[in-house]
Amino acid sequence: MPPPKKSKPTPAPVPATPAPAAAPTPTPAIERSEVKGSGKTKAPSAVTRQPSAEEIAKRAYEIYAGRGYAPGDQNADWLEAERQLKAGL
Repeated sequence: MPPPKKSKPTPAPVPATPAPAAAPTPTPAIERSEVKGSGKTKAPSAVTRQPSAEEIAKRAYEIYAGRGYAPGDQNADWLEAERQLKAGL
């Protein structure tokens, strides 16, 4: 009887090349409300507005008048007026 023939090894299957992954889509910015700090955000501006002292004083007086001319902290009114003017409110 003749010796058994050696079989050739079968090559390993070639894995299929994966499809290129799609680039993730950027998530849109979320706007936020000024009051609660929720919602969509606005894109940061490149230049921050610097209101004049006269504009801040006028707005601080409006804040004071808005609470019925009741006593309060004039420094807090000034800072709040400055924040509002810088935010463009």
